[in-house]
Amino acid sequence: MFYDKETKEYVCNSCGASYTIQELTVRKERELALKYEGEKKKRQKEEYLEWWLSKKK
Repeated sequence: MFYDKETKEYVCNSCGASYTIQELTVRKERELALKYEGEKKKRQKEEYLEWWLSKKK
């Protein structure tokens, strides 16, 4: 991506899509939130499995 000073947008070299800094920021925050939720679910499953296996002993 490169920054176009005239339009004040970031433009993709390969596809030509353009994004403002606000759009890129929102997208990054959304990706981080989804990653956090995925890690949270994984951690909950691991904790449940650990609890379940401890009850079987």
